[in-house]
Order: sequence, then C-alpha cells, then structure tokens
Amino acid sequence: MKHSIGVLLTILAGAGLLAGCNGNNTINVPPGTGTNCGGPPSSNQLEVLYPAPGKKASPLLQNIFVSTKGTLPPNNQFNFFLVAGNTSFFTSLFQGTSASQIPKPHAKPTYSNPTYYVTSLPPSIPLGTGQTVNIYWNDGGTGCSPHFLVSTFHTT
Repeated sequence: MKHSIGVLLTILAGAGLLAGCNGNNTINVPPGTGTNCGGPPSSNQLEVLYPAPGKKASPLLQNIFVSTKGTLPPNNQFNFFLVAGNTSFFTSLFQGTSASQIPKPHAKPTYSNPTYYVTSLPPSIPLGTGQTVNIYWNDGGTGCSPHFLVSTFHTT
C-alpha cells in the first residue's frame, strides 16, 4: 500500500512539473501534422500593413491587409492564425485587393510595386479590448502547425 501511494505521488509530481514547463512562449496549435509551417515565402517579403505592427486596432477589426513583393504562388492556401489571450482562430485565405481598400493609418510597403492582399477574421469571434494579438503564418493546405510570428498589434 505504501509503495502504491509513493508511485501515485511520483506520477502527480511529474505531471505537475510538466504542467509548470508549459508556461513558455509557444502557442497552442490547432490539429495538424505537427510539422512547422515555416514562414511566408522569402521571395515575397510579406509585410503586414493594417493593423500596423505594434499599433492599436479596434476589437471590432474585420480584416488584415498585407503586401508582398510579387504575387503569391497560385492556388495557395495561405492565411493567418491569430492568438489573443485564450482565443485563437484562423483567418480566411488571402484574397487580392488594392491599396485604396486599406484603412488609414497603415504601414507602407518597404519595396516598390507591391501586390496587396486581405484576409478576414471570423465575424463570430470578438477580439476583446486591451489585448495583445499575435499573428502567425499558416499554410492551410499542408496541415502544418503555425509557429512563425509575422506581426503583433494591440486592441483598444
């Protein structure tokens, strides 16, 4: 009996240590193959324009606008995985848009002749006020897990 209690306490202590180690800066990723999605194609130099990195945005934010140097590969399934507090979700796939559609103020691309894209947040998921929102790159066509931090903004 004493041996059984000792084994049980050892298992509980080990579980507690593992739970304590879970406080690092990794994200809880959605189901997938577990492989890392990597980052955006390096040749495209993706930049988040709105909301501007490090700036404040409304918790009612509906779209994220980006630019790339050149076009993204055809038939891609690129989008973002957002993490805001205990809430995480995917955005829609990137769709082409024009510079005139980007709300102001926004960041400006650092290269000439950019191509513009927009991705939408699900309307049923509010961001909440006073939150830090991390934007991770996702390649939805691969079943990978997003780990590459693209940008961060804050809600008002």
